[in-house]
Amino acid sequence: MENRAQKIHYAFSAWIANSQDVREPIATVVDLMIQLKRGREPSMYSDLRRDPDRPQLPRDIVRDEAARDCVRLATDCLAHAVTHVTDKDPPPATRVQDRLFTMKSAQFQKMLNTADFWWYYIARRESGNMDLAHAVLGYEKDHVKPGTLFKNS
Repeated sequence: MENRAQKIHYAFSAWIANSQDVREPIATVVDLMIQLKRGREPSMYSDLRRDPDRPQLPRDIVRDEAARDCVRLATDCLAHAVTHVTDKDPPPATRVQDRLFTMKSAQFQKMLNTADFWWYYIARRESGNMDLAHAVLGYEKDHVKPGTLFKNS
């Protein structure tokens, strides 16, 4: 729960899972996740700074318009999450999902932070393979372990 980048990934997961369109929402969401991690992520929380010791407040580091954008984005993520939870019964966990759950967090995050993985995932979705767990494990087996890129294959 202390990994902010991971929280951003989870915040968008229901949005991606609920999307009927294969490519556009994922490209949009991935772009938003990257932007949040690079620039606006600090606007989403307060923090303590040193030299000089002081609290960092969101209003000190982000424009009002950007703050409103973050609130609107958080509202959209929450709406997708509520829809996902209330409209669907969770399916039983599969062996592949269990394997994903036990994957080292650093390994999983490293994979999610590469554009090549997302191109792989979009290609899988376009061919009808919507499951993220299968995509992660397939990418690990076919590209991470042999050290190849999907875009080059």
